[in-house]
This record gives sequence, structure tokens and C-alpha cells, in this order.
Amino acid sequence: DFDDDGRLDLYVANDISDNALFLNRGETFEDVSLAAWVADYRGAMGLAAGDWNRDGDEDLFVTHWIAQENALYDSRLVELERNRVEGLPIQLSFSDQAARLGLGQIALHSIGWGTGFVDLDADGWLDLLVVNGSTLETDEEPKGLKRQPAMLLWNQKGEYFHDLAPLSELLATPHVGRGLALSDYDADGDLDILIVHLYEGVQLLRNDMQSGNWLQIRLRNRVAETDDTKGLGDGSTVTAKMGDVLQRRSVTGASYLSQSSRVLHFGLGDAEALADVEVRWLAGEPESFGSLAANSLWELTEGSGEPRRLTASAGLTDREQIVEFWNKQRAGMDAVKIEGDLPKAIELFRQALALDPAHEDSRYYLANCLAAEGDLEGALAELDTMRRLSPGSHRAHKQWGVLRAVTAESDADLEAAGLALERALEINQEATGSLSVLGEIALMQEDRALADDRLARATRTNPKAVGGFFLRGYISWKNGESADAVHHLEAAQAARGPEWKPEGTVAEGDVASRMHREVTPLSLYWESWDGIPDPQTAFADLDNFLASR
Repeated sequence: DFDDDGRLDLYVANDISDNALFLNRGETFEDVSLAAWVADYRGAMGLAAGDWNRDGDEDLFVTHWIAQENALYDSRLVELERNRVEGLPIQLSFSDQAARLGLGQIALHSIGWGTGFVDLDADGWLDLLVVNGSTLETDEEPKGLKRQPAMLLWNQKGEYFHDLAPLSELLATPHVGRGLALSDYDADGDLDILIVHLYEGVQLLRNDMQSGNWLQIRLRNRVAETDDTKGLGDGSTVTAKMGDVLQRRSVTGASYLSQSSRVLHFGLGDAEALADVEVRWLAGEPESFGSLAANSLWELTEGSGEPRRLTASAGLTDREQIVEFWNKQRAGMDAVKIEGDLPKAIELFRQALALDPAHEDSRYYLANCLAAEGDLEGALAELDTMRRLSPGSHRAHKQWGVLRAVTAESDADLEAAGLALERALEINQEATGSLSVLGEIALMQEDRALADDRLARATRTNPKAVGGFFLRGYISWKNGESADAVHHLEAAQAARGPEWKPEGTVAEGDVASRMHREVTPLSLYWESWDGIPDPQTAFADLDNFLASR
């Protein structure tokens, strides 16, 4: 939102043609590229937006092809607003400050790709990272693309940017770099670096710079269709005061082939809190959350007005505790997969979560172990916590929905399971597992038409969906379409593959055993089916079960 009118705008960085700035006017977009002085004709590659000089507006940084300087378009919005003539609109404009700040000529010998604003040392000033890599071939044999070092451009309090990459062997080593993503992967309060190198894969760099205090904010916005607070803050902006200084962060788009974490990171230097924290929600009203203490991850939910602290610095700033967390987590996985000792795994995952309560893997596997041990309510509680902490987690919603459906004792349980699975399907529409279980739930609710529709969609997408074919055969049989029922049974058997062998059955109420063999409410009926395409015998047990509900 470059003009701060509450609507998302669009900046397009083009290769070998003018860049374009489109301001959102509500019903349409207006091309203001020339008037805003950003219609640059260069070979643009990477793009980042952020308030590098802490003046309260969004600036732009653009990387380019070889022999072209980078561009740092400094927004003049605040200045123009300050000098506005009453009654007259302002014309948003930018000025390129790259050359003056040491960001221009330094790029002439490189081709810049992924880039991002990031306060690596938490001093309160946004630094810049740039991933470089040539598109020109080497002279040596075998041929390959020329390698180039990355740049870590440290912001000296808005006065100049200095490239510190030569001081780090990892950053100074040339690669054919392309993508860049930023996230606090080890949950210690600073942002770490993930780089994608052509031909080499990824490089994960842990940030070990000495730094000041920090604060992270996770946003949860309302989604218009449902009014649920399950959004991830896209398009929202947070402003706050660090002493007398205004800090601004926005959940915005991506750089070259990259998407960084949506969790907003603030470097605070010596400050112990952010004051006057305000969120301007996309399509919503500004909302104040008061003062937030430093060295914590906070969750701000639209409409609540109440910040919620997720983690505090005491839990994970100590590197030894991070090592201890990973020791517990890996030992828990070994207990599950190698030793088969689920009680031991449960204790280890709980110890890991005491060190990092927000870690998704630990909570997910703890829930699965609890379910397998018969503690179904405990498993559902852990998955519910996981859904709250990670609303965008497909597996959290799916597993909660599946487990609720497997253990359903009422229509209300099935309805709740269906809602969770529908949310999982919204998050990942290519995963057919949620769709198949939704088909099973519809069948258990005696809506055969809806069940058949869902199962048909699942089998079209996944030709190995044995259960989908089997249950469609049952529906055809109940509808008096015996030939179709046989056809579906034959498709189910074919989906099993040539190496399939019949296995013993599992008792209906034995959820603990079933958690190891299948994860859906009706799957024991096709797992115990002998493969003979006789509808009368294949569907007898399933029909008795559904009739008894």
C-alpha cells in the first residue's frame, strides 16, 4: 500500500522494459509509473519493499542485470503529506537513492536476483541481502554459469550501506544464486537465510550475528467469506514506536522465485518494548494493541484488541536450549520409527515442546502417538492447539478432522470433523485425502449423492484411491446399479496394485491399532475386503455398520 489509502497497490519489476506502478483506486488500478518516477528501463530481477530510513512509508529496492546499478526508490509520501496544500491531492513519487547510499556501482559486475529487507543485527535499521549469479557461461570446460558472491548490505543508521559479505566465508563464496527467503527457523529471535543456488540446491545460513533486542508479530486476520480469524495477515501493516522512532513492517509479496516468512520481525536495539503498536488490517479498521515487551513472539488477532504472547526469550534464546530441543525431538522420532516405543516418544515430544511450544512437528507427532496409545482426547487437544498456533497447517486440520471422524459418537462430531477437513482442503486443494474422508462423512450422514460427488473427484485426481473406488461401488450397489458396483470394485482392486496381499481384519473399536494401519472412519472395510468383485459379500459389513448408526 504505497499511498497509505488502505488498498493494496502493485509494483511490477520488468526485464528489458519499463517497470510499472499501479495504484489501487477501488474499482480499478491507475498506472502512475511515469508520474511516480519509477518507470525504469533496466533489466530488473529481484524486488523488495520496506522502510529502510524509518520515515514511515514503503520504499522499493530492485536488483538488475550485469552492468546496471541497483535501484533504491525512496518514497516521498510522508514528505508530500507534510507539505500538502489543503484541498489538493498529492502525487506519489519516489527518488532513486542507490548511488548516494553505496548501493549502485557495487552491483555493476553482478546479476542480482533474490533480495530482501532484513534487520540482521536487530539494531532497528533494515539491512539488505542480495543473491547474485550470472547468466553468462564460463570460459573453462566443462561449461557452466559464472559464479558470483552474495551481498550483505548493512544499513549504517540510514547514512550508507556497507557490504559485509566479504567478512563471511559462507556469503563470500561465489555461487550461481537465484532465490532468497528469510525466516527465524530456529526460533531464537533473529532472521536466518535460505538461498537457492542453481545446480546446487539450497543453503541454510543460521544467523549468529551479535544483535540487540527483538520482537516478532504473527498476524491473524478475518477472512471475508467466513469471518473466521484464519488469515495470515497478507496485505496488513504494523506500525509502532521504538522510543521516538517509528517502525513499520508489512506482510507483502515475494522476491525472485521466493516467499519469506509472514511473521514480522522488528529489531529493537537496546529498547525493551515496542509502544503504540497498531495494525492496519487489509479491508479492515486500524486496531491498537498497546505496548509489547521485547524478545517475544506475539500473536495479534483482528478484532480482539488483546495481544497474545506465544513464546518468550527465556525459552529459546540460549543456544544450548536449542540444541537440547533438537536432541529431544530427534530422540522422539527415533523412539517412534526405530524403537517402536510410543510412551517413550510421548515423553520426549513433551520435553521438546516445553523448550519450543510452537514447534509444529513435535506437537503433530505427539498427537499421533497419543492417539495410537488410546488417549484420543489428548490427541485431539494437541491437534487443536496446533490448529490455533498454525492456522495455515494443512496436516493439523486434516488430522484433527480425521481423528474426530474416526472417533465420532454423534452427528455433531461428524459436523465438526467435516468443518476441519474442509479447512484442510481450502489450504491444499491438491491433497485428495481430506476430500476422500469428507466423502466418507457424507456417506455416514446418509447423503449418498454428496458422498459420490466427493469420492468421484478424489478418484479422478488420485487413481490409487482404493477407498474412493470401493465406496463408490457401495453407493452404486445401494442405488441398484450392480454393474457399476462391480466396475468400481474392479477399479479398487486394480488401484491396490499387483503386490497387494490380504491382511487380517481389525476390530471396529480398536482405534489404537487402526492408527498404525489407516486413518479414516470406513477404511477397515476395504482393507479387510478379499478383492473378489462380488458386491453382496464385499459390502455386507459396511452396510450393516451404516445401517446401525
